[in-house]
Amino acid sequence: MATAFLACMAAVAAFYHLPPRALPSIQAVEAGKVGMVRHNANGTEDYGLMQVNSLWVRPIAERAGMAPEAVRDRLVNDGCYNIAAAGMILRGSLTQAHGNLARAYGYYHSHTPWFSQAYRVRVINSALALYFPAKPGR
Repeated sequence: MATAFLACMAAVAAFYHLPPRALPSIQAVEAGKVGMVRHNANGTEDYGLMQVNSLWVRPIAERAGMAPEAVRDRLVNDGCYNIAAAGMILRGSLTQAHGNLARAYGYYHSHTPWFSQAYRVRVINSALALYFPAKPGR
């Protein structure tokens, strides 16, 4: 991942009082890229680096005082804007989870228990691989 995006993640984590390793762990699972749009089976889309779901466009537009089309464009094409949106979503998820980061990871993806649990496991495994890689020979 580009250093500029890591700097954005660090700034967003500090702003939203998130653990600094949380957003990179989510991004590793999402595997998004600037300019990427992924179409989902449920009719929604995921945008950009952090794969922010299209269901968030209207709430972000209202909060930012922007047109939904402009928000969508920025989510798709502006990596740092996309990271900031993901940070806002994770902060809300962490609040809903009463500070439980593992549960917040699940809520970031879905509030449906099965989907939430599966995503939580993926992000935790991603964090372990990123920050505690296996040593050769172990």
